[in-house]
Amino acid sequence: MGSLAQRDVVAVLTRAPSAGGKSRLFAELGTPPDPALLTALLLDTLDAVDLEDVTRIVAVEPASACDEVRALVASDVLVLPQRDGTLGDRMAGVMREMLDGGARAVALIGSDLPTLRSAQLARAFVMLQDDPQSVVIGPADDGGYYLIAARHVPDLFRDVEWGSRRVLEQTRAAAAAARTRLHLVDSMRDVDTVSDLIDRVGDVWTHALDGLARRTIEWARARGIVRGNAR
Repeated sequence: MGSLAQRDVVAVLTRAPSAGGKSRLFAELGTPPDPALLTALLLDTLDAVDLEDVTRIVAVEPASACDEVRALVASDVLVLPQRDGTLGDRMAGVMREMLDGGARAVALIGSDLPTLRSAQLARAFVMLQDDPQSVVIGPADDGGYYLIAARHVPDLFRDVEWGSRRVLEQTRAAAAAARTRLHLVDSMRDVDTVSDLIDRVGDVWTHALDGLARRTIEWARARGIVRGNAR
């Protein structure tokens, strides 16, 4: 891994497209997991992470699929395996590895944010610059969060009911118990269901918003999930 000394890092946590995922979404669609959609979501998410002076990382599970993901992403994106354990263990592990490698600040995000805007990530790093001991959270509409950023590994990854609607609530409680200041950036909706997919890409396609989610839109259009012409 190249030097991360005093770099801001965004790490995208993902399963390799060939490993499946998004079980609820594909169950609603009545199809097996489609690596093409999972790849589109990942690459559209990475587009938003293309910020000046920010190192992009993709942390992959299973570890054996790192070469698969390296073949998909740009050459400047670092690909590394996630460690074993719960989601919280893996998130803490990625953040700790980046900070131990010299990173100034680390933001963790998921790989299902095709309409993420780079300004949301930039704002998180500005907040940490202004308050280095704090933690920045990007709330998700489903009660979780899509982003967590810090300059240290916060004690916020244990005893969380990952995947439930209580994730943000429990994280706030843990932060209060640890006397950790939380700052929030804009909330958004990630893609877990067909409704999420339609909501996220349908509006972007209709209004031609900044070229966002172009691969995900192409996948959804080809299957008749979104229709119409961009304005």
